[in-house]
Amino acid sequence: MVNAFMDQYNNAAKCKVNNAHPQLLVGILGFDVADEEKLSSVFQIQRTNGRKYIPAKILANVCSDILVVNYDNLTALEEKDQILNAHPHTQIVAVSRGPLIDPPIHHIRGILIAARVLNVIDKVTVESSSELPSTPLQDVAEISPPQVPTTHTETNKTESTTTQINNGGYRVLVVDDSPAIQKSLEINLATLSQISVIDFADSGENALEKAETHQYDLIFLDVMMPGMDGYEACSLLRKKLEYKKTPIIMVSGKTSPLDEVKGIVAGCTTYLTKPVQSDEFKKLSIRVLTWLENKKTS
Repeated sequence: MVNAFMDQYNNAAKCKVNNAHPQLLVGILGFDVADEEKLSSVFQIQRTNGRKYIPAKILANVCSDILVVNYDNLTALEEKDQILNAHPHTQIVAVSRGPLIDPPIHHIRGILIAARVLNVIDKVTVESSSELPSTPLQDVAEISPPQVPTTHTETNKTESTTTQINNGGYRVLVVDDSPAIQKSLEINLATLSQISVIDFADSGENALEKAETHQYDLIFLDVMMPGMDGYEACSLLRKKLEYKKTPIIMVSGKTSPLDEVKGIVAGCTTYLTKPVQSDEFKKLSIRVLTWLENKKTS
């Protein structure tokens, strides 16, 4: 494992020197275990711009290309200054819950959503350098090794993805933090010839970001999610002119009359009960697709 990492680390430097698609070492400073693991997973997502991020622990002899720092952690800020004194070319990405008085150029504010983190870090410009740090093998062994990026087909999915089925049909957004539910809906949607693209989001915030980028014909929206729940996400979607009449189907294991009322108030079209049953899905999809076809021809 050590030799494999050293080969990849040397290749990362060569890529920067030759102006090829770079492999960049990313340090993570001042976060709790959960956030550190989340960021490490985000950095392992394959980028369309050819960049590759290698998450690593902060070590004295290893110079990170990019340092992601929790600016709400005073100890982390002191360590950040020490690292910059030793490695002034390291680029800083600040993360904070609220505004900063004098933030760095690259700043992530609020919840660590994968799309938001990658959007910021992709903009970081890293200076080319032919110098490699002399890193003892025992230190290198502590660095988190690169892993295969997660996709929608894995049970430990951590990011939103897209499935292309065929051309010329409807685009669907599935919003759920459960990989199992995402997979279940993907399998059911793949049986419908009218569906061409299925996008996935794992939070209400991520769903709103995707809704700004793409126009969806149909949305499946989980009720209970960390952060913004389905009711709030649905309400915010309905405030957008382009989603006033889009079918939004709430997916939930909760089916009490009060829950249904909350869904109606938020603007959902109807409910689909978890776990998703094929027969129930078919009946619902026939109704929704018929409505979409009539809307297209009217």
